[in-house]
Amino acid sequence: MSHKFTIAILVTSGVLFGGCSKWDSGKTFEFPDFDLTVKTDPETLQVGKNAEFSILISDQEQVVIPGCVTRFRQFMPGMEMSSDNDYFDMREVKKGVYKGKSSEFSMGGDWVIEFDIKCQNSNQLAQVPYHLEWPE
Repeated sequence: MSHKFTIAILVTSGVLFGGCSKWDSGKTFEFPDFDLTVKTDPETLQVGKNAEFSILISDQEQVVIPGCVTRFRQFMPGMEMSSDNDYFDMREVKKGVYKGKSSEFSMGGDWVIEFDIKCQNSNQLAQVPYHLEWPE
């Protein structure tokens, strides 16, 4: 049975694994079927540049979940753009870790990164907000 959840998430931070994990700088979000830790490169998103998003998917016992199909899109709420519905595929680079590159962030302001994650018998949309400062 497949479930579809749309979850808007306020910015929170957390750590999924112990102190020496390279995921310490990520933001962790909890869902009914799994946890999602998100990291960006660069760590602070920048106007005029694209970014690489890395996500770690695990269950509530912190066991990574491989074999998911993941993609994401970026958009500014209230500021419709032709690229709002363009999804970027993510590839699994190691067990439970997925990466993908965004398009350029064209302006400062409030952005949402919406991850579409199909894992096991679950399909979830996770909206993660980011704020980009205009360059000086």
